[in-house]
Amino acid sequence: MPLPSREFVIAEVDREFLLQHPESPRQLNPEDPAQAHWVNQWNAMFHEFLSRTVDSHFFRFYPNSPHPLNPDDPEHAQLIVFWNDLRDAILTGAGRYDWSSPPHAAADGAAPTGDGAGPAHQSTAAAPGAGVHPDESRFKEAVHLWLEGAHVIGDTAEVLGYLAEAAGAGEEAALVLFGEALGPVGLVATAILAGWETIHAFGTGERLQEQQGFCYGVMWQVCGLSNQDKNFIDWAPNTAGELHDAFYAGVSEGREKVGDPATHNRVMLAIAYYQASGGDLDWARQSALNDLWHHVRENNLGRDLLTWPTPESMQP
Repeated sequence: MPLPSREFVIAEVDREFLLQHPESPRQLNPEDPAQAHWVNQWNAMFHEFLSRTVDSHFFRFYPNSPHPLNPDDPEHAQLIVFWNDLRDAILTGAGRYDWSSPPHAAADGAAPTGDGAGPAHQSTAAAPGAGVHPDESRFKEAVHLWLEGAHVIGDTAEVLGYLAEAAGAGEEAALVLFGEALGPVGLVATAILAGWETIHAFGTGERLQEQQGFCYGVMWQVCGLSNQDKNFIDWAPNTAGELHDAFYAGVSEGREKVGDPATHNRVMLAIAYYQASGGDLDWARQSALNDLWHHVRENNLGRDLLTWPTPESMQP
């Protein structure tokens, strides 16, 4: 599974920072004392996002590793070396160890595959499912069964684990294989939206809120989250209360829509695809959310990107 680059992390932080702080300068200048508070907030968000990104990949290699790692515990020392090296590989594009191996090849405490100072270190510990390498046809069959709803996906780790075992030709080839089996990932949203229509009695403002609510309802239901809070203001000709009711009506419709196992699985597969592309879980969920949003919105009103997992409140 390819690691994200430093440029990817910076771009994601820039995007999220702008979503959270639309009043901030578009180009931050660390040399400008007047922008110091913005720069400090950006740096804090960068380090938090980087740590979550490193975690999302590290715990695929070492799923049984203690979480969090404790630098004061000598038994965690080697794992911390690996965690730091993985972070360096993301930041610089090169680390001491080779992180391109399938996650199931690494056992807790064993080097991933090799280092730059000597011969490769291969783990001899058998991981669950070791020795089972489904071929392409079997993986595509599994995706087909998921799309048909024959087996409900409980978590994207199920898909990613199966993909890792099928990745004998390499991670990039496995991602291509996933894309071939799933189809254009953006079109998954089309299947999810089939048969759903907004309430025609709604005016433009209420329709917009219902459509956003539908997207959040789908994602919150699939991800096992309760309804998150969103604040509303009067926006002529609608009152804040009317917009609130429209949004949460859409949430209910979205939750009901993914009660169907096949629809639930399509969302899970889209999230898993984005994870397999190198993003962390939150980024993958936000990408799937915005796929839905870009398909359901009827005009350019409202936000271009929806925030995850909490919707942004309306501003006066």
